[in-house]
Amino acid sequence: MDKASLRSAEDRWPSRHAFLVFIVFCFFMVCPAAPQRWADLYSFYGKTLVVSVIALALYIKGFSFTAEVKLVWLYALWLLISRILNSDTYMVRESDLVLTKFLCAAMLATGLVLDSKQRRRFMNWFCLALGLFYFCAGLLAIILNLLDKYIYLPPENVLFGLDLPWNIHYLNVFDTNRTISSLWFYIALCLMIYQFFACKKTLGRIAAAIAGLLFYVAIALCFSRTVKVITSGSLAMLAILLAFRYFSLGKLWQKCLTVLLCAALVIPLSFKSFDLVCSLMSDVSGILISETAGDEAGEEESSGVDLSDKRDLKEDLSNLSERRQIYASFIPSLKADPKRILIGSFADKLMNVPNTFVDFPIPFTHMHNFILEVFMLTGLPGFLLVAAFCVLLLIRMLHLFFTKDKRVSLAEKTLTIPLAGILIYGMFEVVIFTACGDKRAPTDMRELSFFIIAGIVLGCSHDILPRLPKFKKK
Repeated sequence: MDKASLRSAEDRWPSRHAFLVFIVFCFFMVCPAAPQRWADLYSFYGKTLVVSVIALALYIKGFSFTAEVKLVWLYALWLLISRILNSDTYMVRESDLVLTKFLCAAMLATGLVLDSKQRRRFMNWFCLALGLFYFCAGLLAIILNLLDKYIYLPPENVLFGLDLPWNIHYLNVFDTNRTISSLWFYIALCLMIYQFFACKKTLGRIAAAIAGLLFYVAIALCFSRTVKVITSGSLAMLAILLAFRYFSLGKLWQKCLTVLLCAALVIPLSFKSFDLVCSLMSDVSGILISETAGDEAGEEESSGVDLSDKRDLKEDLSNLSERRQIYASFIPSLKADPKRILIGSFADKLMNVPNTFVDFPIPFTHMHNFILEVFMLTGLPGFLLVAAFCVLLLIRMLHLFFTKDKRVSLAEKTLTIPLAGILIYGMFEVVIFTACGDKRAPTDMRELSFFIIAGIVLGCSHDILPRLPKFKKK
């Protein structure tokens, strides 16, 4: 075989890796619809796919990845070592947790093994699969919610429609909590924004806009204020991108003023718009629902589902919805169990010590902050690896967001938006580098989406700036 044929064969491996990544992502994405059947498939076929993705990533690049990817590989390796140091010598307790972190590292590598054309093709399929799945799920859930109904999805009778059969307020998708499901719709919304600018055809842009609007409504009806805030911030970032693209902002003070104005105007208006959406949906519900009351003569009174949010926003902001107690337990927990500083603890035992310092009727299941959760799970070494990765990723995100290089499209710049949103979300919930919030699977589309999109962003950034400039003292 000549050199040209060998080179052609080698060029096909990144595409094969991307295909496997796509299949594994779809596999985890659909698992909440039938978790027991998914678990049966995962026990052999799923794990085989995951191992294949990890092995192929290592085969293509070995360990010659960028610093960002190396840090995630090292974190996954340290997570494995820390499990062994915590007495899980034969990896019978948390093998899936460790395996999925290696999977995240392999998925992060996807954007760096593909070239620019391959990345665009991969993102088209990625957005199509995710958009179609959550569009169908969101549309059905919204209709059921407005009709004040719920159903049990076959084949496993998974609750769908309302948060609980007697609770009409919150949207339920695949019987999970509204914080998780709202982030699903947030990621889908961000990818529709990307697809709107990436697509060259008018019909494709219309489809992306319609899907994005539905996801926006779904976020409103999920009633997760954390996701509402990051969605508002994401729209402000989009406004900044558009302002930088279509206005002549040559001076630094003009750019700073534009950023401040976009944040000051778009964030509060967008956050308030969710109340308007809920009010409008209540009116729509009133049209769809007809309640009969009165005597047998048949007096009829039509009223819709009350979708107003009656929670006290000021009170919840003052205590961060009880999160302040959890955060305050961090240092006392380390003092009470010093070994956690070096080797962390098991995921299912992670909150045993912190909950002794929290005055709350229901025990908390996680630290509600992925950085603190990582420290509790893997100790100081894991925390330093994750912190270093986040810093390097943020630098690359800022570089891509503000670059004037013509090789970077507006669509590619919008991919920094969901990364920023998920990182902010992670400061109040757990989603990346830790055990999955949905206990039916060791990871889910939120974490996998983050690493896939981060890999694409890193790939775009490294294409135009292989190495970050070094700051030298004058």
